[in-house]
Amino acid sequence: MSWDVFLHKFTRLYRTVGEIPDDEQPLPLGSLSEVQAAISAIFPGTNWSDPVWGVYDSKLGSIEFNVGRDDPVQCLGLHVRASDTIVGGILHLCERMGCQAIDSTDSTFLDQSEHPASGLEKLRKYRDQVIGKSGV
Repeated sequence: MSWDVFLHKFTRLYRTVGEIPDDEQPLPLGSLSEVQAAISAIFPGTNWSDPVWGVYDSKLGSIEFNVGRDDPVQCLGLHVRASDTIVGGILHLCERMGCQAIDSTDSTFLDQSEHPASGLEKLRKYRDQVIGKSGV
């Protein structure tokens, strides 16, 4: 079970997902090599043995980066299994790439949230509840 976050580069900064007009056409995040380099700069040691699926493992946890097969990269999916501390790196990645991250748990922008790790915390709470009830 992962906390899923999606990175998009819009034509302007949005405060809420609801502000995005129907005709908004997100901009490319960059070439595949540029996106890989940006990720690796923020998350050193990311394994790119599969060039469209980078894996970062650290003492903070892990992130799988799904960059897809399009070049330039249109959207970046992050599948996070980590502590709240990792969110700072995700926000730094967004700054570096000039994009915004959408939290899939509540469709909010991490950079516009007072508590950007709240979706990750909700997911952990849910996971712990499920594990506790199943006796695993």
